[in-house]
Amino acid sequence: MEFRQIRERVFAAFKAAGRFAREALALPYAKLYIAAALLLTVLFTVLGFPFDVFIRNELQKMEQRGLRSVVVGEINFNIIGDSYIDSLILGTGAESEISMKDVRFNIALNPLTTLVNKTLKGEINVQDFGYADDSSSFSCLLNSEFRLAADPSSGVPRDGFLNVDIQNVSLKGISIKGFAIPAVRFTSVSMQSELHNGEIRINKFEGAGPDLRGTVRGSITLAPYIRNSTLNLVIDIDTESKLVQDYRILLGGLAKNDDGRLRLTITGTLQSPSVALPGGEKGGRQ
Repeated sequence: MEFRQIRERVFAAFKAAGRFAREALALPYAKLYIAAALLLTVLFTVLGFPFDVFIRNELQKMEQRGLRSVVVGEINFNIIGDSYIDSLILGTGAESEISMKDVRFNIALNPLTTLVNKTLKGEINVQDFGYADDSSSFSCLLNSEFRLAADPSSGVPRDGFLNVDIQNVSLKGISIKGFAIPAVRFTSVSMQSELHNGEIRINKFEGAGPDLRGTVRGSITLAPYIRNSTLNLVIDIDTESKLVQDYRILLGGLAKNDDGRLRLTITGTLQSPSVALPGGEKGGRQ
């Protein structure tokens, strides 16, 4: 068969297809049916997308970003309404881990924002949040609202915001001049922060409770390996707080600051923080 004959047959096929399309569009409600079919196709594609598998895979990738291990429990994901993870355990060091139970979240997901722009926006509620290592522990009820845009190459959040409200806080493992003190309790802690170029800038951080009251300001620069993230924080503690008054003998003149606050400066990394007391004295969590 000659090339000319093949070309004529191809042109004839396209002409027949065009004639069929024009006749189909001329039928009553044809355009409406076609639009509805396209819309339903997109809708069922989004509804049928395995977001639970995507979320599990993204969580597992955190092992490549400095975490020792990631254990993900059952995931029940819903496009509309709350989704649920029964448990999530992150091993953050040789003897430390973060655990979350009864995690409920509502994340605004769409393929363009989530998969292409690597951005997550939504809310999360954790009924039992905890951190523990060989010498200290932290537990609370956590609520957070966030929008985080990640660096596509490293996966580290680069821009956005992170607001956190926590209640029923218990912090164990703090020492003052080598003396271990009982668990410190907070009724509530509220934080509002922004992310710019991988740096968390704290706009507001206030803690209040029966044992301690204070504020935090400064920044945290995120690293591809989370434990290497650098700290630049200043903590101001109300010297009238029960904890300060109970241990004023150990604190000495620090508990009698004229402006009513005890200031601590925290530098170093998440893995190895360094706490500086007024007067250049060093302290830390033992």
